Amino acid sequence: MKHYDYLIVGGGVAAASAVAGIRRRDKTGSIGLFSEERYPVYNRPPLSKKLWMGERIEDIWMRPSPLSLNAQEHLTTKITAIDRQNKIVTDEFGNSYGYGKLLLATGGTPSHLPSHDVPIIYFRNLDDYFALRRLADAKNRFLVIGGGFIGSEIAAALNLNEKEVTMVYPEPHLVDRFFPEDLKHVIDQEYLQRGVKLIAGDRVTNLASENGEIMVTTKNGISFSVEAVVAGIGITPNTDLAKMAGLTVNDGIVVNEYLQTSDPDIYSAGDVTSFPYPYPDQKSRVEHEDNALTQGKAAGENMAGAHKPYTHLPFFYSDMFSLGYEAIGRLDKNLDIFADWVKFGEEGVLYYLHDNRVVGILNWNVWDGIPKAREIIEEQKVYEDPSVLKGAIRNA
Repeated sequence: MKHYDYLIVGGGVAAASAVAGIRRRDKTGSIGLFSEERYPVYNRPPLSKKLWMGERIEDIWMRPSPLSLNAQEHLTTKITAIDRQNKIVTDEFGNSYGYGKLLLATGGTPSHLPSHDVPIIYFRNLDDYFALRRLADAKNRFLVIGGGFIGSEIAAALNLNEKEVTMVYPEPHLVDRFFPEDLKHVIDQEYLQRGVKLIAGDRVTNLASENGEIMVTTKNGISFSVEAVVAGIGITPNTDLAKMAGLTVNDGIVVNEYLQTSDPDIYSAGDVTSFPYPYPDQKSRVEHEDNALTQGKAAGENMAGAHKPYTHLPFFYSDMFSLGYEAIGRLDKNLDIFADWVKFGEEGVLYYLHDNRVVGILNWNVWDGIPKAREIIEEQKVYEDPSVLKGAIRNA
């Protein structure tokens, strides 16, 4: 039976970053990485962004790669069981591997709609990108189900590639949970002016093939036809392996400040991980690249003996046609929001406050402000009058 000093379950950014973290402290320990994907580790954000705007596939591969750091990769291999007592994992083929320290970076699975008679691309990985790209080369009219981050990015990417796009989503606006009402109208108008058809406050109830077309029916009785369907409606964290091993799980795999699960020799990082923030009013599980990069690296270092608490406040970003932003912390339309606009809808900074403390910041077409934004959130200062924040990031 093969034994690894460090065994990593997962093939995403968090897993690859963990390899780099291990190597910072342990140059020679054996590392095994087990991924269900058939590709080496790659960055996911370009799948709905830059690959549609000319970036090459060659540019998405993770650097440094696990192989370059002397880790052994097992691709298209699913780990199905963990024997915590004997520190052994078993794959779907019945092969067993021993470990000293184990990392679960199992990510998430795209949420699915009720079964329909036509194929739907649930956009998540590189194969999904290839499948959608092939359809975009052959088809012209697309339905995008979902109006959140992924749905809005996919719709923009298809539209920029001169495809007719109709979006259906249950919320009143695109990316409805995160932005104040006036800004959501700006986003909606940007899509409408680009020719994207928006069907808000509605759900797809039926998809049926008919004479080479896909007939779409919504709950509100709207009917139309398209040639292909893609959905971006969120993910469900892959916690089954952890549950079967008896680890503590809620919305994700629960870890302490050192990213250890309820078993101190098993760690978790990335989209699947529910971790304690040192700052109040933040989400416990974060599905963004920056968190996967930094948390994976921190987990790797701690597996190799660093014993450092994870305190990083991750940021995320998105591009929607000419609208782009960087954000950090908790963005919630129900919080108190102070808007510091240079020009409304075009450039400004929004501060999200809870109990007069900044818990999230949105830099709208304002760039390179994340370090200052992180500093403002981390200091947890009370702002009885939030207008004193005016210019705090733009003029930093």
